[in-house]
Amino acid sequence: MVSGPTAMILAAGRGTRMGTLGQTHPKALLTVGGKPLIQHHIEKLRDSGFTRIVVNVSHLGDQIKSYIRNMANWGLEIYISEETTPLETAGGIANAMSLIRSDIFPVINADIFSELPFHDVREAMNTLKKRPSTSGYLFLVNNPTHHPMGDFCLSKGVVRLGTADTFTFSGIGIYRAELFHDISLNTPTPLAPILKREVKSERLLGHHFNGLWSDVGTPDRLEQANQLIT
Repeated sequence: MVSGPTAMILAAGRGTRMGTLGQTHPKALLTVGGKPLIQHHIEKLRDSGFTRIVVNVSHLGDQIKSYIRNMANWGLEIYISEETTPLETAGGIANAMSLIRSDIFPVINADIFSELPFHDVREAMNTLKKRPSTSGYLFLVNNPTHHPMGDFCLSKGVVRLGTADTFTFSGIGIYRAELFHDISLNTPTPLAPILKREVKSERLLGHHFNGLWSDVGTPDRLEQANQLIT
């Protein structure tokens, strides 16, 4: 198989907010619309031209690895980055860099559902390639009820900090590898401080997606996501 663009799916979260369901099921395998969340992401990545996918696992990781093995007919190169303990978002990405092997790559949270066309992700990658002074590209969504203050503002395609007209980070971003070069392996490191640093330097581009999106982080939100699809 000829290797093409690489993407990463973050699937190492503990799922503590899912209660008893999260103790027995990794969030990546929670079902929305009759299909596990991770399958939604993998199929969309494949259909938009990605051929290599890296998935990090930790909590109940054997279930995710087994599911991926049993779905070998995806026709993709899928690699597993294992974490003995969850390394948080940036730490997990840094730990997987030897598998990612790309200077620019998208990262998708496994525990979201979105109708964002992943062809938009490919277009955003092309935009970053043409603008070497930028370090990333974030897809932002309308603030959900559980996160009314949002995360960032958006002005002329550049992500900024602010308190008015904010949006929420969707959990879908594109990053340059350089953002993670200074993170030691197997070191838990959050992504949020890195993003805020880059926003302050006006190095992050962004796009507001106004379509269906859900952070499937609690049993109630899982039910809501299924209702939205229905």
